[in-house]
Amino acid sequence: MNKMLAYVKIIRPINSIMMGLGVVFSEIIALKSLPPFKILLCGFGSGFFLTAASMIINDIYDREIDIINAPNRPIPSGLVSIKEAWSYGALLTGAGIISAYLINIYCFVIAIISLLISLIYNMRFKKYGLIGNFMVSFCVAVPFLFGNYAVSGESVLLNVFSLVAFLVNTGREVIKGIADVEGDIKRDVRSIARVYGNRTAILVAIVFFTISIPIVFIPVLYSWVSLYYLLIIVFPVIGLIYESYTLLRKYDVKSVLKSKNRMLIYMLLALIAVLIGGYYE
Repeated sequence: MNKMLAYVKIIRPINSIMMGLGVVFSEIIALKSLPPFKILLCGFGSGFFLTAASMIINDIYDREIDIINAPNRPIPSGLVSIKEAWSYGALLTGAGIISAYLINIYCFVIAIISLLISLIYNMRFKKYGLIGNFMVSFCVAVPFLFGNYAVSGESVLLNVFSLVAFLVNTGREVIKGIADVEGDIKRDVRSIARVYGNRTAILVAIVFFTISIPIVFIPVLYSWVSLYYLLIIVFPVIGLIYESYTLLRKYDVKSVLKSKNRMLIYMLLALIAVLIGGYYE
């Protein structure tokens, strides 16, 4: 039973499901109706499987850091071996790429590019702080472009939302570096928190959050969405402002981890706002 749970835990199921739903929601927003079942299924599958594979690859390359930062994770705890992790990751990668190919060539190319960026990040660029943060955020934002091109590629609203997702997740990644400083020293990861200190990391993250906030209101100004969007989007906006305020006052590891997890909720709420506001335009 512990082995089975480890195989579930290593793919970060919440993150993987969110990426799959991100693709599905984006398809619905772009088409303004339900796409064919095949497109929905393959879209979710590609987002889910490729995200799950990237989570495994990340854990493989982070195994030395995780011995310090997260010893209970499947690999450092010994529940999943390196060989098993590579095999599992390869299986999920294949499933994700095939799912993308079954949609269209655009999605296939986007999936390949995302996979390459994920690999390059884990193999080399994770050490380079903000550049690595940008690469992770690209992979977080890409499901909305993927969903767009799965059905039409013509939704400006999705392009705006992908930019917001990129900015907010970059801030989240910068904050995450505060919790990882001890392990980052061992692997020589030059995160902003490690090189310039925790407070500087918080300030940089807040800059990304601040830039993202006015962008979320662009769809309202251009009437790309209904009033429902505005009624929902205010909650994640207030959430970002709240996190910025609280992190300026208290940025110990425990507080940072709680804030990082709450930001996933804000991003999900923002996605729901785009889905409902865009669908009922």
